[in-house]
Formats: sequence, structure tokens, C-alpha cells
Amino acid sequence: MEPGRALQCCQNGEVEAGLLKGLAELPGPLTKRAHAPPEQCIGKREDSEEGGRDPLPALEEAYATILHGLGENPGRQGLLLTPLRAARAMQFLTKGYQETVGEIVNDAVFDEDHDEMVIVKDIDMFSLCEHHLVPFFGKVLMVHIGYIPQKQVVGLSKLARIVEIFSRRLQVQERLTKQIAQAITEALKPVGVAVVIEATHMCMIMRGVQKMNSKTVTSAMLGVLREDPKTREEFLALIKN
Repeated sequence: MEPGRALQCCQNGEVEAGLLKGLAELPGPLTKRAHAPPEQCIGKREDSEEGGRDPLPALEEAYATILHGLGENPGRQGLLLTPLRAARAMQFLTKGYQETVGEIVNDAVFDEDHDEMVIVKDIDMFSLCEHHLVPFFGKVLMVHIGYIPQKQVVGLSKLARIVEIFSRRLQVQERLTKQIAQAITEALKPVGVAVVIEATHMCMIMRGVQKMNSKTVTSAMLGVLREDPKTREEFLALIKN
């Protein structure tokens, strides 16, 4: 069977069973986009609005190659749409690359004569370890943010959104903690900022050392929260209560 024929879409919108069988019998790596459903064959997707190529087809093809490398058959029914689903999931899990703090905070910074500590605790977060592309997440993963305003406060939900921007990227926890603190500092120019993250990493649970109960705690302290031990102790005491 000719590999090119395996890519053809039927006029009635269904892929012939014989074509799928032929696809499964191909000896080499999958022909480009052979795993795509009929409505998504080559030529159906257009360039993105920004003028660049849509990255989804390349991601989809990469996941099909991974399945093939694992010894699976991406042409079988259960896996036929898996490359597309996985590509879309990865785009969602890394959507922070397309977002900026300025866009998120926008007009939610308000003048307010408040100079005491503001804390948002227990912000749930999900991220991907950049070393193994597996999550660090869960109930034991919490972000605690505190800042001391300098005549300006921000909408509380925006602090959680800032966490989302940087966590929806390929990350290491140490860098993520610092990026959140620096972003709040740049947006508000506060007297001080503190960020503490407690996380469980699946790369330590489901592979490698396989330590089920391990946790990683990181902190970033800026301004007075770094310089003044009493202010730092107040923050740490408040997030424990």
C-alpha cells in the first residue's frame, strides 16, 4: 500500500478501514499528519492571526512520533485523536508564555492609604517540571503571597493570576518563586514582597527516587521582608495560622 494513500480523506468524512489498516502496517515513522481525523487533514489549518505558523500541527505530529517510538500504533481507534488532544493540552499547560503581567493586572491597581501587610494564602497551582515535563501540583502545593503596599494595592484575584502566568510554563520551583515576587514588585513598587511555595513534584514520586511524601519549599523575600527579620517573622507566622 502506498503511504500517500493512507493520508487521503474520504468524501463522506470517514476514513476507510482499509486505509487505517494500511497505516498500521507502515514500517517507518508516520507520514506527516497521517494520524489526523478527516476534518483536520493537511490544508485545513491556516496561519495564526499574528502572521506566524500555527504551532498546533507541529506539536500534534511530535506526539504522534512519540507514540510511534513507544511501539504504539497512532492509527488505532483509541489513539487516533490522542496526538491532537495532547498538543492542545500542552498548549493550555504552557499558556503563560502568551500572557504578560501588564495585561493581567491592567487597571486593577488602586490608590489606597494602606501600609500594612496584605497576604493571600493557599493559592493552588499546577506547573510542569522543565526537566521531565511532568507536573508538580496537588493540595500540598500552595503559594502564599504577602506584600506591604506603598500607597497602591492590587485586586486580590490578580495575585492569583500572576501565579498562573508563571506556573503555566516549563518551570523549576526555585525560579518560579522568584519570578512571582519580582513581577509583583515591578507592578506595585511595594515596600516588600514575600512568596512561599510548597510543592510535591511528580518527577520525585512516579519516577526516579519515588518518594511519595516528599515536599519542596522555596521562598523569595524582597525589600523590607528580606531586610527586616521582624517583618519577615510576622509574614511567616501569619501564613502558618
